[in-house]
Amino acid sequence: MPIMLAQAVVLAATLTFCEIFCAPLTATFRPAVFALVPWAGVASLLAVMFAFVVGFALLWCAESFAYRMRRRLQPLVYAAIGALSFGVWTVWVVLGVRNMITGRLGAGALSAHDTTIAAVSGALLGMAAFFAAYTLGERLARHRAALAALAVASALVACYGGYVLFVMLHTL
Repeated sequence: MPIMLAQAVVLAATLTFCEIFCAPLTATFRPAVFALVPWAGVASLLAVMFAFVVGFALLWCAESFAYRMRRRLQPLVYAAIGALSFGVWTVWVVLGVRNMITGRLGAGALSAHDTTIAAVSGALLGMAAFFAAYTLGERLARHRAALAALAVASALVACYGGYVLFVMLHTL
């Protein structure tokens, strides 16, 4: 399997796990209008979308930047690109979707404090996910069954999140 595809699958799986793990933090931001499990699904959907749409381009950029560097520094380049990109994605897309839903409910938007916490959280998740993609992608590229299981699990959680988001938007 191509290494970059394996890295994207690892990226998606890591971000999905991290979004589920961080859902108690982000679901309780004020205004608190989301239940924990549905918000974890929506956040995972947005994370998988990031990994397979924007993530491919960013993995290519990270590889291009790190190509001529020493092998020890390459994971740091991936981690820095992941921190910056997923931090921005979290603020612009994830919080944008959240504010759109809370705005339709008349509950208002997130405070600057919660936005800052979400941005830092997103940056840390992106850093961890891109680091994992770099360090595990090449090794997991040889294990097709493991990659397929990770891809299917991420896709199923993302499908659940898509269903929840569709129902939320259809209801509002």
